[in-house]
Amino acid sequence: MSKFSYKYVAAISIFMVNVLYAQPREAINTIEFGDNGVVYLENFQHYQTGLIPNEWYNRDGDNIPATYDEPYINDYKYRVEYEDGNRFLRFEGIEAKHLNFPLIDKEGLNIHDTPILKWDWRIHSIPVGGDENSSNKNDVAASVYVVFDTSKIFFQRVPVSIRYTWSSSHPVGSEFSKLRGRQRIIVVGTGEENIGKWQTFERNIVEDYKHFFGEKPPSRPIALLILSASDDTRSFTKADYDNFELHPVRN
Repeated sequence: MSKFSYKYVAAISIFMVNVLYAQPREAINTIEFGDNGVVYLENFQHYQTGLIPNEWYNRDGDNIPATYDEPYINDYKYRVEYEDGNRFLRFEGIEAKHLNFPLIDKEGLNIHDTPILKWDWRIHSIPVGGDENSSNKNDVAASVYVVFDTSKIFFQRVPVSIRYTWSSSHPVGSEFSKLRGRQRIIVVGTGEENIGKWQTFERNIVEDYKHFFGEKPPSRPIALLILSASDDTRSFTKADYDNFELHPVRN
Protein backbone atom coordinates (compact mmCIF):
# COMPACT_ATOMS: atom_id res chain seq x y z
CA MET A 1 0.00 0.00 0.00
CA SER A 2 1.32 3.43 -0.89
CA LYS A 3 1.99 6.15 1.65
CA PHE A 4 -0.91 8.05 0.13
CA SER A 5 -3.24 5.09 0.72
CA TYR A 6 -2.19 4.81 4.35
CA LYS A 7 -2.76 8.49 4.89
CA TYR A 8 -6.13 8.32 3.14
CA VAL A 9 -7.34 5.39 5.22
CA ALA A 10 -6.09 7.04 8.41
CA ALA A 11 -7.87 10.31 7.58
CA ILE A 12 -11.11 8.53 6.77
CA SER A 13 -10.83 6.46 9.94
CA ILE A 14 -10.46 9.61 12.04
CA PHE A 15 -13.54 11.10 10.36
CA MET A 16 -15.62 7.97 10.97
CA VAL A 17 -14.48 7.68 14.58
CA ASN A 18 -15.43 11.32 15.13
CA VAL A 19 -18.94 10.61 13.84
CA LEU A 20 -19.25 7.91 16.47
CA TYR A 21 -17.62 9.45 19.52
CA ALA A 22 -18.71 13.06 19.04
CA GLN A 23 -22.40 12.23 19.11
CA PRO A 24 -24.13 14.05 21.99
CA ARG A 25 -25.22 11.91 24.92
CA GLU A 26 -28.56 13.70 24.93
CA ALA A 27 -29.18 15.50 21.67
CA ILE A 28 -31.70 18.31 21.59
CA ASN A 29 -33.58 16.87 18.63
CA THR A 30 -36.69 14.81 19.34
CA ILE A 31 -38.67 12.10 17.59
CA GLU A 32 -42.32 11.09 17.91
CA PHE A 33 -43.73 7.58 18.25
CA GLY A 34 -47.13 7.40 16.57
CA ASP A 35 -50.02 5.14 17.62
CA ASN A 36 -49.83 3.61 14.14
CA GLY A 37 -46.35 2.27 14.79
CA VAL A 38 -44.67 4.97 12.71
CA VAL A 39 -41.67 6.81 14.14
CA TYR A 40 -41.74 10.42 12.97
CA LEU A 41 -38.16 11.63 12.80
CA GLU A 42 -38.34 15.06 11.17
CA ASN A 43 -40.82 17.14 9.14
CA PHE A 44 -39.29 20.63 9.66
CA GLN A 45 -42.66 22.15 10.63
CA HIS A 46 -41.49 23.72 13.90
CA TYR A 47 -38.48 25.61 12.56
CA GLN A 48 -38.23 29.24 11.58
CA THR A 49 -38.14 29.73 7.84
CA GLY A 50 -35.02 31.11 6.22
CA LEU A 51 -32.68 29.55 8.81
CA ILE A 52 -30.72 26.35 9.32
CA PRO A 53 -32.81 23.95 11.47
CA ASN A 54 -31.48 24.40 15.00
CA GLU A 55 -31.90 20.75 16.05
CA TRP A 56 -29.53 19.41 13.39
CA TYR A 57 -25.85 18.98 14.18
CA ASN A 58 -22.70 19.21 12.10
CA ARG A 59 -21.22 16.13 10.46
CA ASP A 60 -19.48 14.88 13.60
CA GLY A 61 -22.41 15.60 15.89
CA ASP A 62 -20.53 17.85 18.29
CA ASN A 63 -21.87 21.30 17.31
CA ILE A 64 -25.01 22.89 15.91
CA PRO A 65 -24.40 24.94 12.73
CA ALA A 66 -27.45 27.16 13.42
CA THR A 67 -25.50 28.58 16.39
CA TYR A 68 -22.36 29.41 14.39
CA ASP A 69 -21.23 32.97 13.88
CA GLU A 70 -20.36 34.38 10.50
CA PRO A 71 -18.57 33.48 8.32
CA TYR A 72 -18.80 29.83 9.43
CA ILE A 73 -22.59 29.63 9.35
CA ASN A 74 -22.48 30.70 5.72
CA ASP A 75 -20.69 27.48 4.81
CA TYR A 76 -23.98 25.64 5.36
CA LYS A 77 -26.31 26.16 2.39
CA TYR A 78 -29.35 24.55 4.02
CA ARG A 79 -32.40 26.64 4.95
CA VAL A 80 -35.97 25.89 6.01
CA GLU A 81 -38.43 27.08 3.37
CA TYR A 82 -42.23 27.48 3.36
CA GLU A 83 -44.51 26.67 0.46
CA ASP A 84 -48.23 25.81 0.20
CA GLY A 85 -48.62 25.46 3.96
CA ASN A 86 -45.60 23.19 4.35
CA ARG A 87 -42.09 23.69 5.69
CA PHE A 88 -39.17 21.70 4.30
CA LEU A 89 -35.39 21.85 4.10
CA ARG A 90 -33.67 23.22 1.01
CA PHE A 91 -30.06 23.02 -0.11
CA GLU A 92 -29.07 25.63 -2.64
CA GLY A 93 -25.46 26.22 -3.56
CA ILE A 94 -22.15 24.53 -4.23
CA GLU A 95 -20.23 23.87 -1.01
CA ALA A 96 -20.63 20.49 0.65
CA LYS A 97 -21.50 20.18 4.34
CA HIS A 98 -23.28 17.35 6.11
CA LEU A 99 -26.14 17.84 8.54
CA ASN A 100 -26.54 15.23 11.27
CA PHE A 101 -29.76 14.13 13.03
CA PRO A 102 -28.65 12.03 16.06
CA LEU A 103 -30.54 8.81 16.80
CA ILE A 104 -28.22 6.91 19.12
CA ASP A 105 -29.76 8.51 22.22
CA LYS A 106 -33.41 7.92 21.25
CA GLU A 107 -34.84 5.49 23.78
CA GLY A 108 -37.46 3.12 22.37
CA LEU A 109 -36.16 3.35 18.81
CA ASN A 110 -35.68 -0.08 17.25
CA ILE A 111 -35.28 -0.33 13.50
CA HIS A 112 -36.07 -4.05 13.60
CA ASP A 113 -39.62 -2.98 14.50
CA THR A 114 -39.67 -0.07 12.03
CA PRO A 115 -37.19 -0.95 9.26
CA ILE A 116 -38.71 1.13 6.45
CA LEU A 117 -37.01 4.50 6.13
CA LYS A 118 -39.30 6.87 4.24
CA TRP A 119 -38.51 10.40 3.08
CA ASP A 120 -39.35 12.97 0.41
CA TRP A 121 -37.00 14.62 -2.08
CA ARG A 122 -37.56 17.30 -4.69
CA ILE A 123 -34.61 17.82 -7.01
CA HIS A 124 -34.39 21.13 -8.86
CA SER A 125 -30.90 20.93 -10.36
CA ILE A 126 -28.12 18.35 -10.33
CA PRO A 127 -24.33 18.76 -10.24
CA VAL A 128 -23.21 18.42 -13.86
CA GLY A 129 -20.72 15.58 -14.16
CA GLY A 130 -21.17 14.44 -10.57
CA ASP A 131 -20.21 10.84 -9.85
CA GLU A 132 -20.46 9.40 -6.34
CA ASN A 133 -18.20 6.55 -7.40
CA SER A 134 -15.36 8.94 -8.25
CA SER A 135 -12.93 10.43 -5.74
CA ASN A 136 -12.64 13.74 -7.60
CA LYS A 137 -16.23 14.15 -8.85
CA ASN A 138 -18.03 12.91 -5.75
CA ASP A 139 -21.06 15.21 -6.08
CA VAL A 140 -24.77 14.40 -5.76
CA ALA A 141 -27.92 16.49 -5.77
CA ALA A 142 -29.08 14.83 -2.55
CA SER A 143 -28.14 11.96 -0.30
CA VAL A 144 -29.28 10.37 2.95
CA TYR A 145 -26.96 8.34 5.16
CA VAL A 146 -27.85 5.91 7.92
CA VAL A 147 -24.80 5.43 10.16
CA PHE A 148 -24.24 2.41 12.42
CA ASP A 149 -21.72 1.53 15.14
CA THR A 150 -20.33 -1.91 14.26
CA SER A 151 -16.91 -1.99 12.64
CA LYS A 152 -13.39 -1.90 14.04
CA ILE A 153 -10.18 -0.56 12.50
CA PHE A 154 -6.84 0.33 14.05
CA PHE A 155 -8.18 -1.11 17.36
CA GLN A 156 -10.99 1.46 17.42
CA ARG A 157 -14.68 1.17 16.75
CA VAL A 158 -15.49 2.72 13.39
CA PRO A 159 -19.02 3.23 12.05
CA VAL A 160 -20.36 1.81 8.83
CA SER A 161 -23.00 3.56 6.76
CA ILE A 162 -25.52 3.12 3.99
CA ARG A 163 -25.85 6.12 1.70
CA TYR A 164 -28.86 6.63 -0.57
CA THR A 165 -28.17 9.03 -3.42
CA TRP A 166 -29.75 11.00 -6.23
CA SER A 167 -27.11 10.53 -8.88
CA SER A 168 -26.10 12.70 -11.80
CA SER A 169 -24.64 9.86 -13.81
CA HIS A 170 -25.60 6.38 -12.56
CA PRO A 171 -28.87 4.47 -13.06
CA VAL A 172 -31.21 3.62 -10.20
CA GLY A 173 -30.06 0.46 -8.47
CA SER A 174 -26.34 1.08 -8.93
CA GLU A 175 -24.29 0.10 -5.89
CA PHE A 176 -20.82 1.21 -4.84
CA SER A 177 -18.45 0.54 -1.98
CA LYS A 178 -16.20 3.18 -0.41
CA LEU A 179 -13.96 3.60 2.62
CA ARG A 180 -12.77 -0.01 2.30
CA GLY A 181 -16.33 -1.30 2.45
CA ARG A 182 -17.46 0.76 5.44
CA GLN A 183 -19.67 3.02 3.31
CA ARG A 184 -22.10 1.40 0.89
CA ILE A 185 -23.89 3.53 -1.68
CA ILE A 186 -27.09 2.77 -3.55
CA VAL A 187 -28.61 5.05 -6.19
CA VAL A 188 -32.34 5.56 -5.65
CA GLY A 189 -32.91 8.51 -8.03
CA THR A 190 -31.03 9.74 -11.07
CA GLY A 191 -30.59 12.50 -13.59
CA GLU A 192 -33.42 14.86 -14.42
CA GLU A 193 -36.16 12.26 -14.05
CA ASN A 194 -39.22 13.95 -12.47
CA ILE A 195 -37.08 16.97 -11.68
CA GLY A 196 -38.95 19.73 -9.85
CA LYS A 197 -41.51 17.28 -8.39
CA TRP A 198 -41.78 15.92 -4.87
CA GLN A 199 -41.02 12.21 -4.78
CA THR A 200 -41.31 9.75 -1.90
CA PHE A 201 -38.65 7.10 -1.30
CA GLU A 202 -38.75 4.02 0.91
CA ARG A 203 -35.92 1.67 1.83
CA ASN A 204 -35.83 -1.28 4.18
CA ILE A 205 -32.65 -0.31 6.02
CA VAL A 206 -32.47 -3.62 7.90
CA GLU A 207 -32.57 -5.63 4.67
CA ASP A 208 -30.18 -3.22 2.98
CA TYR A 209 -27.77 -3.62 5.89
CA LYS A 210 -27.94 -7.40 5.65
CA HIS A 211 -27.39 -7.18 1.89
CA PHE A 212 -24.31 -5.00 2.22
CA PHE A 213 -22.73 -6.25 5.44
CA GLY A 214 -23.99 -9.82 5.74
CA GLU A 215 -25.48 -9.57 9.22
CA LYS A 216 -28.21 -7.90 11.23
CA PRO A 217 -27.69 -4.22 12.10
CA PRO A 218 -27.74 -2.76 15.60
CA SER A 219 -31.25 -1.90 16.70
CA ARG A 220 -30.48 1.82 16.89
CA PRO A 221 -28.41 3.75 14.32
CA ILE A 222 -25.95 6.40 15.42
CA ALA A 223 -27.50 9.07 13.23
CA LEU A 224 -29.18 10.03 10.01
CA LEU A 225 -27.11 12.40 7.87
CA ILE A 226 -27.92 14.37 4.75
CA LEU A 227 -25.62 15.83 2.14
CA SER A 228 -26.05 17.75 -1.09
CA ALA A 229 -22.76 18.55 -2.78
CA SER A 230 -21.32 20.05 -5.94
CA ASP A 231 -18.01 21.34 -4.67
CA ASP A 232 -15.95 18.94 -6.80
CA THR A 233 -17.64 19.83 -10.08
CA ARG A 234 -18.24 23.47 -9.02
CA SER A 235 -21.76 23.36 -10.46
CA PHE A 236 -24.89 24.72 -8.82
CA THR A 237 -27.19 22.29 -7.01
CA LYS A 238 -30.66 22.74 -5.54
CA ALA A 239 -32.64 20.07 -3.68
CA ASP A 240 -35.38 19.82 -1.05
CA TYR A 241 -35.75 17.32 1.83
CA ASP A 242 -38.82 16.50 3.94
CA ASN A 243 -40.75 13.99 6.05
CA PHE A 244 -38.21 11.53 7.44
CA GLU A 245 -40.06 8.60 9.02
CA LEU A 246 -39.54 4.98 10.07
CA HIS A 247 -42.38 2.53 9.34
CA PRO A 248 -43.14 -1.08 10.22
CA VAL A 249 -43.19 -3.57 7.37
CA ARG A 250 -46.61 -3.62 5.78
CA ASN A 251 -48.46 -6.93 6.02
